[in-house]
Amino acid sequence: MEDELENGGHFEETAIKEKPAETHRQNSDRQIEQMRISLKANLSAQVLFMMNTCIHCGICADACHYYCSTKDPDLIPAVKFERLSAILEKHFTRFKFRPSFLTKREPLDDRQITKLFKTAYEDCTLCGKCALSCPMGINTGEILHLARAMLCSIGRQPSGLTSPVQTACEVGNYLGLSTDDFVETIEWIAEEMEDELGVENFSIPIDKEGAQVLYIPHPLEVRDLPFLVMYPVSILHAAGEDYTLSSYDFDPVNYAYYQGSKDNMMRITQRVLDAREKINAKSIVLAPCGHGYRVIRWESEKYLGKRHAFPVLTIVELIDRYIKTGRIKLQKDAVEGPITYHDPCNIARRGGVVQPPRDILNALSSQFVEMQPHGALNYCCGGGGGLGASTDYAQKRIEMGKTKVEQIRRTGAKIVATGCFNCMTQIRDLIKAYDMGIEVKSIVEIVASSLIPKSSNS
Repeated sequence: MEDELENGGHFEETAIKEKPAETHRQNSDRQIEQMRISLKANLSAQVLFMMNTCIHCGICADACHYYCSTKDPDLIPAVKFERLSAILEKHFTRFKFRPSFLTKREPLDDRQITKLFKTAYEDCTLCGKCALSCPMGINTGEILHLARAMLCSIGRQPSGLTSPVQTACEVGNYLGLSTDDFVETIEWIAEEMEDELGVENFSIPIDKEGAQVLYIPHPLEVRDLPFLVMYPVSILHAAGEDYTLSSYDFDPVNYAYYQGSKDNMMRITQRVLDAREKINAKSIVLAPCGHGYRVIRWESEKYLGKRHAFPVLTIVELIDRYIKTGRIKLQKDAVEGPITYHDPCNIARRGGVVQPPRDILNALSSQFVEMQPHGALNYCCGGGGGLGASTDYAQKRIEMGKTKVEQIRRTGAKIVATGCFNCMTQIRDLIKAYDMGIEVKSIVEIVASSLIPKSSNS
């Protein structure tokens, strides 16, 4: 009897001990299955090729602002994407179920997921500079974007990317602004600009049918920094542009891309595309937003499998056209001192917009000086990849921005111009943290402050 009780107790104790392990196994199986579905939906032949062609030469190290800022070998791009490779090799095969006699299936360790999470979301801004130095053309950012998609599928994503995406999907913009708030703010901005422009009853058109340009402003500018909306409006007005804003969509921001969810990304993007279609605008012009431009101009075409039947431009590209066609004229050197330009990764390297901002700055200043390297080879400022959306990564952004700080200092510039709202915010934080004593300005602001009124044109 005592033996039976001892055995019974032993079995009960074993069951109690094994239950957490079994629960862990079940959770692991669920996670693996969700990640497998995401992998199937997001893995491309290109990414698979890149993951299997690394020759471990280490050339990518000097292309990464993380490594250059810290000299930490764990932050070399080739080392970072190996963390995803290891998980894929260990837990995923082309077969949904692996025969037990071939390999013993192991649960997905949460420590592995946590490490991959840190690598994918915190230790890479997806800037893509490594691809331009790699002899095999490996883009660690593309590989880690796949990791983000897989992590997102099991609910592992930074809190700073969760709420904005949910709000954008539910309300139509990531700040949750109502249509009434937007329209009232734009009307107030128009009233403020009336005296400045000297135009009686000046108004900013909203939902104008058949306009040549649908301009999509940045909602943070609308809510908190309305004077930044005045700059592009001043330029559009000076150029005599047939333009409009939309009350249906006024947000180019798309944090779902950084989140790793293609479905959310396209849900947000489709709203911009629908806004154009509703009023039959002939083109879409976007406020300075790097990832917003990349998603609407390029990623959405890849997702839809066809080219847009209308132009999608950054406001910088449009300004360049205005200058070259004489639609606006600028006073040169209205802004004093040496000026340099920071290329936003998603607009220059990933978007191909390299020459227009330089042509603009050369028209604006006789003291324009380039960073080294610049253009498509320019270093990331450290605020991309969604890091700027989360306060958890504030210190990380500053630390990894050291390379950009050194770039700027070497130019001797007193002003840094850029064409991305997020880059402008990040560089402003770097200037404060590293006590640089220089200014950062939107290139749109500099153009607007240098406009020669039409009455002065000859």
